[in-house]
Amino acid sequence: MRRLNHPWRAWYSTKEWQQIRAKQLRIEPNCRICAEAGVRTPADIVDHITRHRGDRALFFGGPFQSLCKACHDRTKQQAEKLGYSTKIGPDGLPSDPRHPFNR
Repeated sequence: MRRLNHPWRAWYSTKEWQQIRAKQLRIEPNCRICAEAGVRTPADIVDHITRHRGDRALFFGGPFQSLCKACHDRTKQQAEKLGYSTKIGPDGLPSDPRHPFNR
């Protein structure tokens, strides 16, 4: 099933989601991933930290984080696809314990 055809896509247009989104962006107005890198970037996407996979309770209950579109579409989705983050720590090594280097 194509991603756009998932029935839960309609949940993004509900009043409940719009309220959750507005509140999250008020609480955390800047991108969390950019902030970890020392960069201040306005967030425009409320991301589900835990993949909800159509679970209504997770969709509306979170946890959430605020991200810019670039970090959401590139960094977050790459980590979900690979199963680990490619972020490099201050020591020059991958910081995610799930990264193949750290196994």
